[in-house]
Amino acid sequence: MTALKQRLAEHGFVSDQDYDYAVQCLLSAPGDHLRCLNLEGDCGRRRTAFAYALGHALGHGHVLYHEFTDPPPQPPVRMDPAEPAQEAPGEAPMDALDRVMAEACALSEGDPAFLILDQLHRAPFQTHLRLAEFVRDGTWRYGEVALKAHRRNLLVSFISDEPLYHSLRQAAFSLWLGQRDDPDEAITPAKLGLAENARPMIQSLEALFRALDLRPTLAEWQRVVHDLHVNVNGPADLRQSIYGWVEGVDRAHLMSAYMDQVLARQWPSLRTYLGLEAEHSDARDTDAG
Repeated sequence: MTALKQRLAEHGFVSDQDYDYAVQCLLSAPGDHLRCLNLEGDCGRRRTAFAYALGHALGHGHVLYHEFTDPPPQPPVRMDPAEPAQEAPGEAPMDALDRVMAEACALSEGDPAFLILDQLHRAPFQTHLRLAEFVRDGTWRYGEVALKAHRRNLLVSFISDEPLYHSLRQAAFSLWLGQRDDPDEAITPAKLGLAENARPMIQSLEALFRALDLRPTLAEWQRVVHDLHVNVNGPADLRQSIYGWVEGVDRAHLMSAYMDQVLARQWPSLRTYLGLEAEHSDARDTDAG
């Protein structure tokens, strides 16, 4: 396991894929603008988990987070009665985005800082324009205030369910994270600490995972295989272990008649490997998860 993969895991992001090269490209890229990471993919909050873990894995003392939300509905129009002229109000209070941007700028002056801007597709286009200007010249402006970020100390991560505004995309290094990362190497008995006679068992589990459109990490493989050796007595138990340990399981698909057939084909090999009697093979889980 690489040092970066290990540090990512320590901060909550477990993957069999190495991101060393991608991160090296991001950190070593020349340029006269802020360094930016564009996290794309179909994995929802897995991108957020990766960004948070990466900020800590890189040793940034400050990891800041802002999530854009859908704008509230417009209030109904109401005509208030005329009032006597009052003293002009003071400056409008700082909103959440301005607050986190100001904090990121201030912290980056003295220490490395990592800023995560999540759900960017919900932000109004004017915010995309402001962010593009910020990335370009390192200055965040609101009202009469202009705050400067340290170009080499601040790293910004964008997460959006829609393509980034062109100017932001051109300035950012893009990284794809899917629902499940493709493993770097095939699972073997040796990787699981097992003897060669475990290969048919692994092949049966692989068939189940393919039918469920899953690509478990090595850690998830290890947990399921541990249950096989210690807890599983039938297909019902195996269903529950897969649902319990593997991220991204579609429970309806797991409990479907189609998966009944897949399990029926694969269970004899698993039963033989475990040394179970045939009468244990007719159980079916109806309450996984």
